[in-house]
Amino acid sequence: MAFSAKADTVASIYFNGGYAFGDNGYGIPPYQGTFNGQSAQFYCVDFAHDITANTSWQADLTALTTTANYTPTRLDNATIYYEIAWLLDQSMASGNQTTQAELQWAVWSFSGGGDPYGTNSTLVAEAANAVNNGFAPVNWEILTPTGSYGQEFFVNTPEPSTLLLLAAGMAGLAIALRRRLRA
Repeated sequence: MAFSAKADTVASIYFNGGYAFGDNGYGIPPYQGTFNGQSAQFYCVDFAHDITANTSWQADLTALTTTANYTPTRLDNATIYYEIAWLLDQSMASGNQTTQAELQWAVWSFSGGGDPYGTNSTLVAEAANAVNNGFAPVNWEILTPTGSYGQEFFVNTPEPSTLLLLAAGMAGLAIALRRRLRA
């Protein structure tokens, strides 16, 4: 699903209570819900604010770029958000739930989360090293609640080239279907 947004655009977020798996009493992302009414998966970066299933809130969108204004975000620090993006990229690339949980706890450590595996400092150091060596996040946006309720999430957005490819494929299917129906 494609999401497009300008910096500081207000979006509607709905959390339906779904998550990938549980670990140490917490749901490990991706969380399920909707983003402006369309099905979406969210990655929680905010340990300090509880949410419950079947709730919604408004959020400011901030593209994770070097030119973005991070003032509306809860952590107000581009470097930390880049490190979080690196940790989430590693989690998405892993098929191992323990590794995913360790990486998620490292993400949560930026907002007061615990360290049940004793790996936060190592993983955060790896993320900082990656950022210091040129890691630049791709396809991430930050969703920061506009009010006191809600968690700050990351949402992964497809590259424009991916969207173009998808659109071209859909157009090709439509043409093929139309030709088949004419025959």
